[in-house]
Amino acid sequence: MKLTVSRRVAATSIAAAFLAGGLATAAPASAAGNYSCSGWNVKVNRWTANCNVKSGQARAVTECSNGKTIYGKWVGRGKWKFGGDCGRYFIVSHGTDGR
Repeated sequence: MKLTVSRRVAATSIAAAFLAGGLATAAPASAAGNYSCSGWNVKVNRWTANCNVKSGQARAVTECSNGKTIYGKWVGRGKWKFGGDCGRYFIVSHGTDGR
């Protein structure tokens, strides 16, 4: 999940809004497979969501302010808790991938 110039500007704006208290939740990224997530809990440096994978596979993706991207393990059918933790750095973006 490389950031293009326009996505980098959007991510920076999102991070600034989040740090100012303007961002409370995020919608899952659209992707292949049949899954959905709800119960998003987002903090400055970590997030969680409850996800239900009906077919295919899905995983969590978290981009941190130190430039690191954290990918969760691909999981198949079932109910899963997704999330990411940037430690002492703040979240630039978060979401899910499906295949």
